[in-house]
Formats: sequence, C-alpha cells, structure tokens
Amino acid sequence: MKKRFALLEIFKHREPRLLITGQTISGFGDGIANVALILLVLDTTHSVSKVALFAAARMVPTVAFLLIGGAIVDRFSRRLLLLVSDLSRALLTAALVAVIVSGTLQFWELLVFAFLFGAFDAVFMPAISALTPEIVPEDLLNAMNAVRPLSNSFVGNMMGPAAGGLLAAWSTSFAIGVDCTTFLFSAGALALMHATPKPPRGDEPNMFHEIHVGLRFVRKNAWIWTTLVGVALPNAIIFVPTSVLLPFYLVHDLHSPKYVVGLMFAAFGFAGTIGALYAGSMKTPRHRIRVMWAVWTLGALSALTVGFATHSWEAFIMPIISAPTMFIGNVIWESMLQSEVPRELLGRVTSVDWFVSLGISPIGLVLAGVLSGRFGVQRYFVVAGLICCLPGIIIITSRKINEIDRHRATKEGASSRDQPPTAVTPLAGLPPD
Repeated sequence: MKKRFALLEIFKHREPRLLITGQTISGFGDGIANVALILLVLDTTHSVSKVALFAAARMVPTVAFLLIGGAIVDRFSRRLLLLVSDLSRALLTAALVAVIVSGTLQFWELLVFAFLFGAFDAVFMPAISALTPEIVPEDLLNAMNAVRPLSNSFVGNMMGPAAGGLLAAWSTSFAIGVDCTTFLFSAGALALMHATPKPPRGDEPNMFHEIHVGLRFVRKNAWIWTTLVGVALPNAIIFVPTSVLLPFYLVHDLHSPKYVVGLMFAAFGFAGTIGALYAGSMKTPRHRIRVMWAVWTLGALSALTVGFATHSWEAFIMPIISAPTMFIGNVIWESMLQSEVPRELLGRVTSVDWFVSLGISPIGLVLAGVLSGRFGVQRYFVVAGLICCLPGIIIITSRKINEIDRHRATKEGASSRDQPPTAVTPLAGLPPD
C-alpha cells in the first residue's frame, strides 16, 4: 500500500469509519460551543481572569481524575466507555441550555458545568487513544492518528468556531444546543460499532495497584517521562491559555467584532488541517523524538509573533504556525505510544500522558490570566515563548532520551541491506523493581 493513500485506506475499514464520522460530527458541535462559552463568560464578566478560571474549572477534574480514568479504561470496553461519556456530556449540555434559557444563569453554575464536563473528559481521552489500536491495523496507525485531528481541525477547529461566532452573536443557547445534538450523533455512531472486549487483565489486586503499574512503566522509560515533563510547560503557559488570551486580546485590546474570534479559531483549524494531512501521509521519521520536539519547539516560538501584532490579522500568525506543528508532533507521539507500549497498559500509560502533560495547566491558566492582565497579553506571550524553547533544546540534544530511536534506526538500516536484524529492541516491558 502506498503511503500517500493511507488516509483513504482508513475509510475501507468499518469501525474506524464509524468512529471518525461520530467524532467529526461531535467535534463540529464542540467548536461551536467553545466559542459560544468563551463569549458568554466575556459578556457577563468582562474579565480575562474569569474566562481563565472557567477554563481551569474544566481542566482541574480532567487532570485530577485522569489516572483513575486510565485504570477504568484498562478494565472495561473502551468503546462502551466512550458511549457513556458522550451520552453523559449530552445530558450536561442540555441542562446548561435549559439554565441559559431560563435567564437565571450565574457564573458559579458555569463553573459546576465545566467541572462535571471535565470529569467525563478524564475517561474519554485515554479511552479513545486506547481504542485506536484495537480497531486499526498497525500499518495504518499514523494515518488514523492523523485522521482524527484532521477531522477535528477542519470541522471542529475551523468550521465549528466560524459557525460558533455567528450563532453565538444570535443566540448562545442555540449554539450550545447544537453541541448537545452532536454528542447524540456521536453516541449513535459508537452504538453501531461492533462490541469490543474488555482488555486482558493482569494479576493486580486492585485499581490503585494498576495505576502504580502504569506509573512505574512510564518511570522506567526515559523517552516517555521526559517528553511528558517537557510538554507540561508549553501546554501550561502557552497552548492552553491561548484559547483564552487571544480572544480577550482581539475583543478588548484590538476592539475586534465577535465574529473575528470565530475566524481566529477557524484559522487554527485550517492550519491544523494542513498539518494533519501531511502527518497522515508522511513516513515515520527514523529519529522520532528529535523530529517531534523540533516541530513542537517551532510551535512554541510562534508565540513571539503576538508580541508584535498591532492588527487582528497579525494575531492569526501564531495559530497558523502552532497548529500544524502541534498536530505533526502529536501524530508521531501517539503512534510511538501505540507501537511501543504493551496493549494491556495503553490506557494507563495514556492517562499518565494526559495527567503529566496537562497537570500544571490549570495553574498556568489562572497565572496567565493574572500576568497578562497586569503586564499585557503581548508581553506575556513573548516571555512565555522564550521560556518554552528550553525543554525542546534539552531533549533534542540528549543521547539518552533518544536511545529508543537509535535501536530503531539500526534495525531499519539492517533491513535495508537485506540482512537479518541484529540487536532489535523488544517491545518495551516492565523491568522488575
């Protein structure tokens, strides 16, 4: 099979086709709701710190429950967990619409909604990553890991936000109601998929021991834990706060109309679509860690462009650069985890991934709101961009962290010379304590 047709090859398989269809429809609703909710909080509070607090309220339970969520994902059918998550979030969204329509909505109620929503995200995120290798052939993992962000970028981050800016200007409750409907479509697609079995269980006596096993696996593999620690900083002070700081900067500093906020998210989605298209058809690089961190570091540096923006179109440069670099790096990373981590540990390792990489993001959101409110959004992004170059430089230049790719490159080199492979690294396992 030629690599350039890998993205199309995915759609020949029934289960991935249903999953992608449902998630694409749900992503469109999420894109609408994300813009509508940010504008709703801005309209009612006129405070960047309150918007940051709302975003943090959703992220805190996600981070707090991720390790438990990963253990749950490794105990039950991943497809069933996704179905429960979608139905629960549809119910929560419908309740929020009812409160908005009643005219009694208060800020604390938005915080409660965000908290409950984030709790279900803690199961959804590791579940969808762990389900992927169960329904997709290994040679199509790169393509599948690109198709999901591709559909999310084109529909969820481009079409959805563009529609969200227009719909929210007309009716916030209707915009969020659309998101509720799309969750039901996604649940329907999951219901149509064939049932997936429970993952194989080890001899762990309880859930807390299972979490410990996942943490120990991560600790024993330097390429995993260093990457997780490394991405925690740019996630916390650049990429997560961007969804709050750029809308505030456009509306309150540049006095742009509301639809420009939707267009900004759409620009991110368009650029991400280009990156995902490339990532889905690219050959897996021999030096995966170095290539991944090179593109992520470029994305962090794009924050510097906000410091020199004086017009709304100039503020679009950052998402246009950061989106494709983020998606390309993420596709390499997800494929590495799905190829190198034993299947029965994948849910827990993925939950540790999300837990560490997003662990300090709630604090980063609140801190970003306070610092940008005091020193200005532009100064904040310049300083943050410079600080976030450091993890990439350290990891790219470390021989120990890149050791896993040295063995892989040796294997590929031997294969290209039609020789039997020597010293091939086995699938990473858990060394004894």
